[in-house]
Amino acid sequence: MTKHLSSVLGVFFGICGLPALGQHLEIGAGGGAGLYRGDILPNVDVRYARPVGQIFVRHTPGKAVSFKYAVLAGSFTGSDAARPNDPFAQARNRSFRTRLQEVSVAFEYNFLDYRSDTKRMPVSPYLFGGAAFFRFEPVENVRPTYPLTGISIPFGVGLKYVVYRNWNLNVEFGARKTFTDYLDDLTGTDINNVFQNGNPRNRDMYFYSGISISYTFYRVHCPEFY
Repeated sequence: MTKHLSSVLGVFFGICGLPALGQHLEIGAGGGAGLYRGDILPNVDVRYARPVGQIFVRHTPGKAVSFKYAVLAGSFTGSDAARPNDPFAQARNRSFRTRLQEVSVAFEYNFLDYRSDTKRMPVSPYLFGGAAFFRFEPVENVRPTYPLTGISIPFGVGLKYVVYRNWNLNVEFGARKTFTDYLDDLTGTDINNVFQNGNPRNRDMYFYSGISISYTFYRVHCPEFY
């Protein structure tokens, strides 16, 4: 069964024609917590963590380098009630919940010789960075007047561990630097009510911490035809 599935994946991803892609190919899924930082929550507050899920494909063309292509979806929330000692936050008294979907590509640097052809290390910490496209939707504001899409820069750290043969466990903590100030549904344009405004100079960020399981498919050897 695994052999047939590997062959199908090899055709789909062009493994036969692209040896680098076919060297180590992983498919995985996982879940974790999503957090927000911005005008409403200047500091990350774990009380406002919300579930986020992720699916991904990763290939490792070399000993230290991996590339990860992922889709992430979940929700993010925050409230001025988290800062009872801030008079401005209490006067504004705003909260929000935003649904978000993200498509990303990331470059990973593995510190140890993880799953190489010569020596398979069972564990390796890694750093990653990349680029992402995301779309978000404020739940309580059905007709937002601001853009709902944007570009973010994912970066963070993680740990890969070979659980058994082709099965891997991944633990990851990552941040996303955005170029928008609208994730918390504060437009910053309501000049008649300064308490509803956000600071346009402070761009929002969102975070994902999660655990995932992946399965590694090794190089698929293409048949030769004579």
